[in-house]
Amino acid sequence: MRRSILLLATVVAVLTLASDAAAQWFVDGYVGASLTSEDTVTFTTFGVEREQDADFKSSAIFGARLGKWFDALPWLGLAGDVSYFRASADLHVFPITALLMARYGLLRDDEFKHGRLQPYAGLGGGLFVSHLDGSIGFLEASDTSADIGLDVRLGVAYHFETSWAGFFEYRFTHTSPTYTVEPFGGSTPGDTTLNTNHFVLGVSYRF
Repeated sequence: MRRSILLLATVVAVLTLASDAAAQWFVDGYVGASLTSEDTVTFTTFGVEREQDADFKSSAIFGARLGKWFDALPWLGLAGDVSYFRASADLHVFPITALLMARYGLLRDDEFKHGRLQPYAGLGGGLFVSHLDGSIGFLEASDTSADIGLDVRLGVAYHFETSWAGFFEYRFTHTSPTYTVEPFGGSTPGDTTLNTNHFVLGVSYRF
């Protein structure tokens, strides 16, 4: 959690310093697939700590991103991202993250001064709101958790027009929520970890 907070602080600091700089803004939309790695739910009953396998599965992901690349440092950018995926049938996850981004331009010419082909990376974190309504393993629960999480991106964008690009992106997210679960007729906090790999395709508008 401390690392994620430090990343967010870094993003905010860069945003503050660069807020007056000229920039190329972009709006992205994307869809894809998400796969949350198997994990356990840890909880305590009758004074004994127990673990139960969590039944995480693949799902679709949908998201949108708003950001800007700075003219003074055209390889450097900032972005905010909102997305949605399901770690299991009953577990809905809504990441809201801030990203510090970097890119490198390939296939440059007079029309595409920053490169027609642009590999890029993003690093940051933010708030992961997750809602569990049903079961996780054999544990019943209906609860919402809001937690700090990590967000890492690697992708490549290709400009098919001056203002439009398509992109493919790999994304990794990490967060550790806690839900009130109900084992053996009682209730107790249950901790788990959501490590999720995302593979997305999207369209970007640059202005």
